[in-house]
Amino acid sequence: MRGRPVEVLIPAGFVCAVGGCVMAAMTVSQTTARVIPVAVAVGLFAFWARHYLAAFATGAMAWCFVTGFLVRAEGELAFGPDDLVRLAALAAVALAGCAYGQMLHVRRSRRRLRRLMRARADARRAPVLRGRLHAR
Repeated sequence: MRGRPVEVLIPAGFVCAVGGCVMAAMTVSQTTARVIPVAVAVGLFAFWARHYLAAFATGAMAWCFVTGFLVRAEGELAFGPDDLVRLAALAAVALAGCAYGQMLHVRRSRRRLRRLMRARADARRAPVLRGRLHAR
């Protein structure tokens, strides 16, 4: 896959997860609502990264921070039903953001390719059209 290497994306995802948790801790007071800004940050990172492994790793790291520091202030990770729901939600947001980013990237690439093909076709037709205009 061309583009951003996974060796750079995973640390960038870590920074994004930490930043999302800091933003959520500073802006939202209710513990269950703190997951929403973190999920938005994870989804935006995944959309930008367009790499499934990096997106999923970012979602998992964000879950660790959310569970350990935003929901439980003691810094303990737990695997209760609510925690597993949060893990599934962050993973789903990460994968959906990555898929949406991939889809838009493919559309843009196809659009660029069509423009390039039209420009080549117009360049090939141009001398014929000029010759017809001069023949009159």
